[in-house]
Amino acid sequence: MSYMEQLKGVDCKTKRVLLCLMFLLVAPLLFGADEIVVEVKTSDQLLPLYLGTISASKSGFDANYCKQIGQILQFDFDHNGRTALLPTSPEREQLSQRESFDSAAWKKAGAQLFIQPTIADKRLILTVLDTRTTKAKKLNEVALSGNLAHDRKLVHQASDTIFLSLFNEEGIASRRILYTLRTKGSSNNSQDWVTEVWEADYDFANQRKLTTDQKLCVTPSYVPLPNGQPHDFVYVSYKIGQPKIYLGSTKGGESRRLSYLRGNQLMPVISPRLNKIAFINDITGNPDLFIQDFSVEKGLIGKPEQIFHAPGATQGCPSFSPDGFSITFVSNKDGTPRIYMMPIPRAGASLKDLKPQLISKKNQGNTSPAWSPDGKKIAYSAVTSGVRQIWIYDIVKHEEWQLTQGPMHKENPMWAPNSLHLLFNSVADGVAELYLINLNQKTATKISSGAGEKRFPAW
Repeated sequence: MSYMEQLKGVDCKTKRVLLCLMFLLVAPLLFGADEIVVEVKTSDQLLPLYLGTISASKSGFDANYCKQIGQILQFDFDHNGRTALLPTSPEREQLSQRESFDSAAWKKAGAQLFIQPTIADKRLILTVLDTRTTKAKKLNEVALSGNLAHDRKLVHQASDTIFLSLFNEEGIASRRILYTLRTKGSSNNSQDWVTEVWEADYDFANQRKLTTDQKLCVTPSYVPLPNGQPHDFVYVSYKIGQPKIYLGSTKGGESRRLSYLRGNQLMPVISPRLNKIAFINDITGNPDLFIQDFSVEKGLIGKPEQIFHAPGATQGCPSFSPDGFSITFVSNKDGTPRIYMMPIPRAGASLKDLKPQLISKKNQGNTSPAWSPDGKKIAYSAVTSGVRQIWIYDIVKHEEWQLTQGPMHKENPMWAPNSLHLLFNSVADGVAELYLINLNQKTATKISSGAGEKRFPAW
């Protein structure tokens, strides 16, 4: 079912605004394969890593549980952007069974890193050999419960601990993601579809529903925290008919409505400084970019301020810079949607004096800019030879380059906290799914599965 069909029952004014914004938010999706080729601009060499097989003989658990623990580790170390798993071979398996660790032998076998996971007496022990230093060290033992939903979090944390020790960088395995899931409603009405906000592990395990609006919910994003996993999030819901901004929490409870302005409010995003919220509002009769003071405790504070307007144009998809002092957004003021960047104007500044910088010059139909947490890149979706692809704008070099290839439309890219990984939604067999890529590897992995359409991923 198309988004046009989803809007049946929405009032006419709201529908007009949504149609105007549609090209900024959701483009038609095409059929395609599960694998997406990524064209890498800069490729750091991935370190070859061999992950040993877990033995279940003295684990205290059955073989299937141990196998699943091993699969979680495999996913983490094959998708961290710094290592690449080596395939199993007789030579490597023999080396992994030795009691002592021979760096020279592992180098000869093609591995710069070797990790031996062992489960003994319901405890996971990870021994890491780094042939670059010829040293082996054991990670602190992880007590396992046998409950895979619980234990996989501990395994992700262990993967991140190893990643930090090897590369002095924070990993992403422990991170959770937001997304929307569109499913058939409870009635027999063929037009009865519901879109709710969900959360999952970064590998799409442990999914759980966060909203119960029983309407259309879109564009969720976490309220950023300086450190750790955020728990509050903002999103747009149509549960009163018009799109309004709501604040939800992964800890449970009812969502709190934030916007009580007239008109339609869309595409909210919170500043990393936690003091501002940017959104699109049509209170002036045109979808324009607004900003307003914000706090988690008080919600929206004071009056909204219009910070960009172009006669007859539609604005959308704001994204803050990491320092909170600049913003990117989409406008079709020059005839086609393009990405612009500008400093956030001071209060009371004249809109006529604003000169946003155009950054997407190579393609038409540009949407969904996302500023990387390190402040160096902006990812966005652009129509390229008739297909939506993910592009990257390098802020330092003032260059834009194509990331993805292939026949499938790719939309709504969002950066991980490490500025290396991206999530986006695409389509497989006619159903929107979520994909994970990083800038150092050439393929994207479909992480989502199951019934329903998944869109608008956010870290």
